[in-house]
Amino acid sequence: MSSTRIEQLISNAQAAFDRRPADVEPGLDVADAALLQLRKACRLLAGAEALHDAAYYTLVIEASFVAIERTVEFRLLERGTMEPDDLPGTHPGVYREAAAVGIFSEPAAEDLADLWHNHRAKTYYQDGFASAERAQAMYTLASEIHAFVIGRSSQGHECRCPEPNS
Repeated sequence: MSSTRIEQLISNAQAAFDRRPADVEPGLDVADAALLQLRKACRLLAGAEALHDAAYYTLVIEASFVAIERTVEFRLLERGTMEPDDLPGTHPGVYREAAAVGIFSEPAAEDLADLWHNHRAKTYYQDGFASAERAQAMYTLASEIHAFVIGRSSQGHECRCPEPNS
C-alpha cells in the first residue's frame, strides 16, 4: 500500500459520494427529510440487532446512539421544529433540542448527553470495553426511545421496524 494508492482511494470515495446513488439502501429512497431520518433509525436498529447476534458490541453501541439521534431528528423535522439544514451538529445538541421541544424531559436529555459523553465516547475512542451487557442495554434504550417517539407520530406507520415479539 502506498500513499499514491491511498490518495486514489480517497478520490474514488469522494467521486462515489458526488454521484447520484444507484443502489440505495432498502427503505431509504424517500424524498421527505423527516421520513429519511426515521428510516435511517429503523435500519440502524435492525443492523444493531444483527451485529449484536454476531458479537460486534462496539458497533451495536455506536449504532444505538446514532439510532437515537436519527429518531429525534425525525421528530424535530416532522413537527416542523427544524429544517434539515438546521439540525444540531453535535450529539449533545440533539438531546438539548429534544428537551426544548418536549420530546424528552430536561433531566432525560441531560442523562442521554452524559451517557454519550461518559460512555459512548469512552467506548469508541478511549479505553472503554464494549460488552454484550452494555450493547444490549444501549440497543434496548434506543429501541424504546424509537418506539416512544414513533408512538406519538402521525407518521408512525412509516416505521420499518418489526413489531415487537414478531
